[in-house]
Amino acid sequence: MKNRQDVVPTSSPEERQAILLERINKEGRVLATAIARELCVSEDSIRRDLKELVDARLVQRFHGGAMRLSAPVLDFRRREALDAPDKSAIGRAAAASIPNDVTIFVDSSTTVLHFLRNLPPSLQVRILTTSIDIAAAALDHPIADVTFLGGKLNRLTRSATGALAVEAVRGIRADICVLGTCGIDENLTLRADDIDDAFLKAAMVKAAERTLLLASHDKLGRNATYEVAPISTISALYTTATKEPLITRIREAGVEVVEVNSKPDNSTRGN
Repeated sequence: MKNRQDVVPTSSPEERQAILLERINKEGRVLATAIARELCVSEDSIRRDLKELVDARLVQRFHGGAMRLSAPVLDFRRREALDAPDKSAIGRAAAASIPNDVTIFVDSSTTVLHFLRNLPPSLQVRILTTSIDIAAAALDHPIADVTFLGGKLNRLTRSATGALAVEAVRGIRADICVLGTCGIDENLTLRADDIDDAFLKAAMVKAAERTLLLASHDKLGRNATYEVAPISTISALYTTATKEPLITRIREAGVEVVEVNSKPDNSTRGN
């Protein structure tokens, strides 16, 4: 049942803005046309309200509405230190699934860094990436062939982005894409905090035969500003989120879910 404030005419700008902010924080975005109709006010009034919220740096505009502010993008080194045990376990499990003699797209995810570190040294693979750090890690593999796909370098992500990088990806057909995500929302859509990262991930997914998604438990149910791809485009999800409600829905979407335990198994150890 809707609250009364959602259906009665709302004439006070302060009241409308409070409703708008609450709705945006809850749902991620609002459309001016729809919310004006719902609150029984003009679209011009809603646009003025949204402008005030934007000016106060509480939301950000897009054509036809407003959305939550993008989360700050952490630099690569800071992201690498977050949830390291989960990332290591996920990367190890995904690396064990890679066959010999394949071409692999890898993005700038720090979980992918752990994937590369766990590739068997005898495995012959061709690694293609736009990330400086990922490329450097891939070079530590004794026999991997490593290709850096160029573009405009982003200082925070330490990776090439923009139209040049996307076009480089589109010109290649890979066997496998291995990537991380900023979130998988309630609609089972992969999300990204950075728009250039979103375009690049989407291009990699489209240019690969199979996609392996590496996501720690905190990524499930998390929203982010930019859409990457629906979960149905993913072949397999490697995750520590074994008890998340979304897992069942992801399986029903046809995605193989590989549940990973990040805690060491002490059951076989002596006292």
